[in-house]
Amino acid sequence: MELDELLEGESLTGRQAVIIFFTFLLLIILAAFLLVLFSDFFRELVV
Repeated sequence: MELDELLEGESLTGRQAVIIFFTFLLLIILAAFLLVLFSDFFRELVV
């Protein structure tokens, strides 16, 4: 399955859709956690 076929979503099974959804959700949560973790560090760079 090529990437453009995957992103169209026509041939996705429910299980694949759930895996993709939770992967993106985990990525967003991880990015937010890293931003909170390093916010003091970034603040020091600006000031």
